[in-house]
Formats: sequence, structure tokens, C-alpha cells
Amino acid sequence: MPPVSKKIKVFDSFPPASKDTFDQGALLLSEKPDEQLSLILYGQDLQNIAYIDNRTSDATAKYDKSVTVGFSFTTTQSISTEVAAEFSIEFVKASFKLTLTLTFSQQWSRAVTDTHSVEVPAGKEAYLYQGYVRSRILRHSTADDTYSWIGTTGTLYTPAYVTRNKPIT
Repeated sequence: MPPVSKKIKVFDSFPPASKDTFDQGALLLSEKPDEQLSLILYGQDLQNIAYIDNRTSDATAKYDKSVTVGFSFTTTQSISTEVAAEFSIEFVKASFKLTLTLTFSQQWSRAVTDTHSVEVPAGKEAYLYQGYVRSRILRHSTADDTYSWIGTTGTLYTPAYVTRNKPIT
């Protein structure tokens, strides 16, 4: 049977532990019969992952950057889901806007390394950015109908890359 698809929300900031927040996340598999888990995404942003200054060169510079794509947790957490979740992320800065729609399922349960190449012409400079979203697991205890955060904050490194000739502010 193919996985069920669900649209999930990406919150602008860290949301409260509540039923409303839980219902807008991606359901995860739990090993405990008295709990349900939901993956909550929030706080999208861009991080500068490389700066190449080729302003004083007469040759094109090529730069290969190994980057993480997928979930990265600070502890031994991982995610497991039978539901494919789709979400849209908008990365907005004063001088820049990028909208990205992603669908993830079990394949997103861990981070992988990818290589991104950038060529900078002679006399130019380049800033390379990668989009990311914070993640946290929200637990619903069915025994007492309460909601609480578990584990630590994780990061979903997206496959969204942006190259600019000036810093994004």
C-alpha cells in the first residue's frame, strides 16, 4: 500500500506544545502504545555555507562543497514514518525570496552528504547559501491527553541552494 500524503505546516517560530500544533505536523511511528508522535517544523532560514573571493584572479575558480541534506539531530534521535508529508518553505530576507515545496517519507529519516559545485568567474565573488528548517518531536500522551516536547531540536537541511554575488541580508 503506498504511503498516505499529508500537507504539514512550517511554523515561523517555535510553536506551543498543543493539539493544534500536533495536528499540523507529520505523524511519526511510536514504539509505545499510549503515545502518538508528530514531527514539527519551524524557523526556516538560510545559512551561508561558503564564500569564494575571486576578485583578484584572472581565472575562473571552481569550488566543490560537501553539504548535508536531510535531518540532523543532536542526539541519537531518528524519524520513522509511514506517511509521506509535503510542505512548502518560504525563505524570505530583505533582498531575497525563495519558495520550495518538498515531500519526504522514510528516505528523509537521516542526513546524507551531497556535493554542490560553484564556479566563480575571474574578478567576481560568490556567496553560497543553503536553506534549513528547525525540527522537534511533539508527543501526545493518550493516557492523560497531554502534549509535550521530547528530545532536542533537530535541523532539516534542504536541497535548496542559492548563490549570490552579495550577501543576503
